[in-house]
Amino acid sequence: MRVRHVMITAAIAGLFAACASSESDDGNTDQPVYGTVCEARCACEDCSGDKEGLCEAEEEAIAKRAEKRCQDEHTAYVDCVRLEGRCVDGHHLAEVCNVHAAALLGCLDPTGHCPSAGDGICDEPQGTGNCPAGTDPADCLSYCPLTGNGTCDEPEGTGRCPAGTDVDDCKLAPCDRVQDGVCDEPEGTGECEEGTDVADCAVTTCPEANNGVCDEPEGTGLCEEGTDVADCAAGEPCASTNNGECDEPEGTGLCEEGTDIADCNATLACDDLDECGSDTSGCIGCAIQGSCADELDACTIDDDCLLFAQCVVTCADGDDACLTACMDKHPDGVQLYLNYDTCVNCDECYYSCGNASILGC
Repeated sequence: MRVRHVMITAAIAGLFAACASSESDDGNTDQPVYGTVCEARCACEDCSGDKEGLCEAEEEAIAKRAEKRCQDEHTAYVDCVRLEGRCVDGHHLAEVCNVHAAALLGCLDPTGHCPSAGDGICDEPQGTGNCPAGTDPADCLSYCPLTGNGTCDEPEGTGRCPAGTDVDDCKLAPCDRVQDGVCDEPEGTGECEEGTDVADCAVTTCPEANNGVCDEPEGTGLCEEGTDVADCAAGEPCASTNNGECDEPEGTGLCEEGTDIADCNATLACDDLDECGSDTSGCIGCAIQGSCADELDACTIDDDCLLFAQCVVTCADGDDACLTACMDKHPDGVQLYLNYDTCVNCDECYYSCGNASILGC
C-alpha cells in the first residue's frame, strides 16, 4: 500500500478507506459515538506504532488551518466523520461525509483545481495522478487499501475497489476469457495475467496443476473441475474412468493416455512386470515391498489373519464351500486378509497375476 500523503489538504482523504461491504464487522450498522475523528478511526483500524500519533497530528494541523475562516466547515466535517462513520471489514468508512470533506478542502485551498473532479475516477496521486492531492476529493475519499498488491482490485478485477483507485495494478492487459468457467490466470490455462480472470479463478486451485497428469474429476479426481485445465486439455475424457480397469493404451486401449489415471496407476508400478512370480519376485514381490507393504504387515501381526491365510491356501480354485468354511473359522482375520489380497491382486497385479483375488476384483 502506498504511503499516505502528509500534505494537509490530502490528510482528509487519508482518513477514509474503501470497502466492498455496507455492514460492520459484526453485521450491525449502528456505531458508537466517538469524540474525535482519530478515536473513531482507531477504534476500527490498526493504530499501532506511530499511526495514531500521525492521525492526531494531521487533525491538529487541519484544525489550526481552519480556525480562522473555515471553522464551520471543519466542525461539520469532524461531526460527520465521528458520528456517521462506520467500521467495515477493518476499515473506517465515511463516504457519507464526502460533501463535508469537499467543502472543507475547498475552503482550506480554494486555488486547487482538477478539471476532471467528480467524474467517478480518482485523479489525485493515489489514483491516475492527473491532478494534485486534495483537488478531486469526491472521487478519492474512498481510496483502495489494496493498491500495490499485484492484483487489479477495480471493477474489472476483484471489484473490491472503485474505478481509478488501483491504477498501477490494473494496467495489466485485460483477459478476453473472463467468466467462462475456466481459470485462465497462470495457475489455470496461463492464457491471461494474474488478477485478470478473478471470478473464474476464485475456486480452489489445484496443487498438482501442470504436472502432466489430469487431476480434475475425469482424471485422478484430486482437484475440482477447471483447476487443472492445462493437464486436462489433451484428449477426450474417458467414459469408463474409475471402474477398476485401466482403459488407457497399456490396458484396454479404449481411452487416451492420461484420461483414466486412477485405474491405470496400479498397473504402472508393478503390473508392467512380465510375470506374476512368487511372493519374493515378479509383480507380487514388487507389490508387497511397495504399495501393499502396509496391508501385508497388518495381516502378519494378526493371528486370525494368519490362520485365515493358512486355511484359504488349501482351498482349490472355485471351491466356495472351502472358502466359506475358512471365513467361518476365522472371521476376525477375513477383512485384513482381503485388504492385502485386493491390494496385490486387484490394485497392483491385476494383469500379471490374472485376477487371482479369492473374491475377484
